[in-house]
Amino acid sequence: MKIIVQKFGGTSVHTPELREKAALKLKEAYEEGYSPVAVVSAMGRAGAPYATDTLISLAKNEYEHLDSRNLDILMSTGEIISAVIMTQTLRKLGLKAVVVTGWQAGIITDDRFGDATIKRVDTKKILSYLEKGYIVVVAGFQGASEDGEITTLGRGGSDTSAVILGLALEAEYVDIFTDVIGVMTADPRIVPEAHILEGLTYTEAAEIIQQGAKVIHDKAMNIAREYRVPLRVRSLNDEGKGTLICDIRSMSKEGLRLFSQDRTVYSIAFRKGLAQFRVKLNGKKEDNLLMFQLLANKGISIDLINLFPDIVAFVVEEGKALRVKEILEKEGFELTLIYPCAKISLVGSGMADRPGVVADMVEALRESKIEILQTSDSHVTISCLVHAADMEKAIQVLHRKFQLEDIC
Repeated sequence: MKIIVQKFGGTSVHTPELREKAALKLKEAYEEGYSPVAVVSAMGRAGAPYATDTLISLAKNEYEHLDSRNLDILMSTGEIISAVIMTQTLRKLGLKAVVVTGWQAGIITDDRFGDATIKRVDTKKILSYLEKGYIVVVAGFQGASEDGEITTLGRGGSDTSAVILGLALEAEYVDIFTDVIGVMTADPRIVPEAHILEGLTYTEAAEIIQQGAKVIHDKAMNIAREYRVPLRVRSLNDEGKGTLICDIRSMSKEGLRLFSQDRTVYSIAFRKGLAQFRVKLNGKKEDNLLMFQLLANKGISIDLINLFPDIVAFVVEEGKALRVKEILEKEGFELTLIYPCAKISLVGSGMADRPGVVADMVEALRESKIEILQTSDSHVTISCLVHAADMEKAIQVLHRKFQLEDIC
């Protein structure tokens, strides 16, 4: 039995037309000889009647305090509704289909409500349905603890459900359907001439995703990378097979290029909604430790850290900027706050061993009169911080500078 897991996010199932497209992808897989398992998210995003955020607002608008156990029970219903409707859509097409909740699918978690970790998967029920010729539709984002308490898996939970089920079922592929045709050289909404990257190693894909490409949640990506679960990032609106994410040996069998072998830069990712802090240290080395401890104790993550003798520069999410400002000023730190900002990352391979990448980046942005607020680099990325208003132009300029339109 060749099993395939196909995950459909909220934007892929929130209208009857989109649900039918999703159902046709499952039918296509079935006709190709696969035994399909669908994993679905709640339908739509905030504001849609059955979206997770809408359900949360419904309760919190009535009751200020909602305990985590009750909240998980509430949040799990969005995916269950979606799974039932998707099952009926498949049946309308003449296919045998059955719906199962996360716990019926055998997903056993710890008892941490709101951000549970999957401990194991009992696949007996799913396999029994597949053996009878059913397409199994699983409500994503959820499971149950050993003592039967309903739990949810946190951000990206449906992606996590799909990858874990793919691992447990030894699936040929886990397909992640999203609103782009695959992992691209840049966001095609910003760079119309962006190209699809037909094959990526786990390391290459993980770096692009970590730097901001929203094609699969990074938690799910990390699981896939650790356990070598083959992923395909695909689109409902495209007949192609998208981007295959796998190991080098599998890429070779598929006849796909390893971009990191022949290109310094092969993708541009970005994160927006950021704020930059420049904090004066007054010549005290101990200020470094105090500042970082203060933020860590408040659960605030920082990025793009640059240390100088008299100043520290770093970035936080824009929504946390005023809180960080208050924390640091209360301790007497002098600071400059700049926002909104965006982080743009050139993703490639062996950046440290290939001179001239930073120089080319700086030259391209300066010629376009785009101010660089901060930079950082690693073996596989070079990142720069710019004003949010300059983000799209900067991505377009860098895409041309590094000739990513020539990737094929």
